[in-house]
Amino acid sequence: MPELSIIVPTKNEPSARKSVLELLKAFGNSAEIIIVDKSDARHRKELAGTGALVLSQESDGYENALMEGFRLSKGDIIGTLDPDGTYSISDFGRVVAELRKGKADFVSGNRFAHPSRGAMTPSIAFGNRFLTGLFNILYRKNIHDALSGSFVMTRKAFEAMRDEEPYRAGTMFFEIELARRGYRIIDVPIGYKPRVGSTSRITRAKPIYGLNIASHSIRYARDYNPLVIFGGTGLVLVVIGLVLGLFVIGNYLHTGALTEIGRALIAFMLVVLGFLSIISGLILDLLLQIEKKLYRK
Repeated sequence: MPELSIIVPTKNEPSARKSVLELLKAFGNSAEIIIVDKSDARHRKELAGTGALVLSQESDGYENALMEGFRLSKGDIIGTLDPDGTYSISDFGRVVAELRKGKADFVSGNRFAHPSRGAMTPSIAFGNRFLTGLFNILYRKNIHDALSGSFVMTRKAFEAMRDEEPYRAGTMFFEIELARRGYRIIDVPIGYKPRVGSTSRITRAKPIYGLNIASHSIRYARDYNPLVIFGGTGLVLVVIGLVLGLFVIGNYLHTGALTEIGRALIAFMLVVLGFLSIISGLILDLLLQIEKKLYRK
């Protein structure tokens, strides 16, 4: 049984065959390489000629492709590498080596550490950094790139989320689900090069894709970190209420008459709702911590 299983999701990717051949050369018989393909017949025939196992993807989407391959894999370490020519095989080896140290359950490559010129547009880089920051805040992690296409995880970590229905969040689907279950997540510096012979399909709809990821991050954080969600919302409401209240007080001191009764009531309601939201977050967070302690015992 191979120690390492590498899932390669492909869809008419010009550099896919070269990437697979490089993986086979680098890892040889020590790794199981499974291609989950959504390409046309010509591309699939080229991939079949590599000698790797080629599966026809039954579902749609990146996350589903990986889950189909992961569920069929046999290695104690399972991971993926995008075959678009942006990642080096040697860097992927460093990601695998970091997981073998046993200090984490999920390791990904940080593309922002050593990017080549033109590898990522400023807008996509900003979006990735924003979503990574959001993930770190919501799930109490400290990684640098939450959407890398180069990552590995332990078999134990995957089995914990094996039956989870994938949602459109890219790599963050796996990170969110593992973070919710208490698994250790880190990343390591890697290089990142411009795509070879094609443009990213995600780029064409990047605002919608980013909103999908953000919405899923926030939705599942309600169960994982309610204090940030409810506390943050409550704090915003309190601040808005206080600002409105100060405006009403300032107007009263200036004119000597309380003419902003409606605004005063709105300010009072916002402050009350804000404090209730903060208290709810504190209570839910306390209950969640108690549940986690009982689960560990």
